[in-house]
Amino acid sequence: MPPQICLKLLVFFATLLTTVGCGAPRRPVQLTPPRPPVTADEQGRHVWQLPAQIIDLLHIAPGSRVADVGAGNGYLLPWLSRAVGPEGRVYALEIQPELLTELRQRVQREGLGNVVVLAASATESTLPDLVDRVVMLHSYRELTDPVTLLSALKLSLNPAGRMAVIEFLPPPDPTGQPIPLPPADRRLEPQTIEAEARGAGLVAVRHYAVLPHQYFGEFVPAEQLTPALDHAAAATPSTL
Repeated sequence: MPPQICLKLLVFFATLLTTVGCGAPRRPVQLTPPRPPVTADEQGRHVWQLPAQIIDLLHIAPGSRVADVGAGNGYLLPWLSRAVGPEGRVYALEIQPELLTELRQRVQREGLGNVVVLAASATESTLPDLVDRVVMLHSYRELTDPVTLLSALKLSLNPAGRMAVIEFLPPPDPTGQPIPLPPADRRLEPQTIEAEARGAGLVAVRHYAVLPHQYFGEFVPAEQLTPALDHAAAATPSTL
């Protein structure tokens, strides 16, 4: 092999060894596995949670003010934001500090300009004004004093306002449904939810049977139900 070629090869390999740091100590690199966007994780959930149907059944109209109590990671916020439109307002209430941070990041990331994130209280309403709808999606079971909080939220409803509670039902569980069910002891009987709501002056007026293995009840303040005929109807809520 000609000397010129040998020299070029030596220079090449010397440069390569210098570039990769052969023989030099290396600082350990902690690789963070990429986390897919929340919305990508949620695509499968739409199949059984049916967020569009929830919005439609609650008649959330443009310009409405809605409170998502126990908003968690904000699953329902994009749907609520679109439903109320630029003239409406969505209040995302959450009690856990780490989730409050995640909610604010999501609101900014997805450009949800009509969503306001608020720190929640276990016993008091932190809503700054009256709302047309209160929605509790899989957060009711987290309440430590449901009657006290429901009583406070009731005072934050407009005169024609309504509240929706959506929770997983106790066993027996359905088969063939791709639903990540919580442990059985973390699920509530509808009778328990409705009895606690009555203690706060709220009456179940409607049950929606569209969600697989989830209780979906709609409540109104008892004062809305006049005359006596409406009270009788509330005792046996309709199922849709």
